[in-house]
Amino acid sequence: MTKKDVKDDSKEITRRKFFLIFGWFGILSSLAGSAFGAVRFMFPNVLYEPSTTFKIGKPSDYPPNTVTFVQDNRLFVVRGKDGIEGIRIISSICTHMGCTPKWVEAKNQWECPCHGSVFNIKGNVIAGPAPDPLPWYKATIASDGRILVDSSKKNYVKPDYQIKV
Repeated sequence: MTKKDVKDDSKEITRRKFFLIFGWFGILSSLAGSAFGAVRFMFPNVLYEPSTTFKIGKPSDYPPNTVTFVQDNRLFVVRGKDGIEGIRIISSICTHMGCTPKWVEAKNQWECPCHGSVFNIKGNVIAGPAPDPLPWYKATIASDGRILVDSSKKNYVKPDYQIKV
């Protein structure tokens, strides 16, 4: 046999080498995936909800006998209108499908443009598919003189959910 007849096995991958290479590749891939998961766990992707307590202005910002829409917080400020003493904060989220009812001054009521729910000045449902009245939010006067609203505290009939001014 001459040197030319001898096969060079060093460049050919044997079955054993093939499984060894892919075995190590699998192990290292698993470790890299686990390390990536551990690093991602340390830096969570959290969605923070806005605070349920917020200030909306001073009582003097809301004239007597008016209903004012506060768009940023999706609420109505009702001041001294039709038997409502002081200031009352009422949600502007329709209890039917979450649309924003519009205040109709001429009729003295809220009308929801989406499905036709109608609410009176106290938030009670007088027509339409809404299952519940518009809730009142608890409101107090903060130390700086502004109205502090707690939208996590909702009620439909409590008189202490209004500010006497």
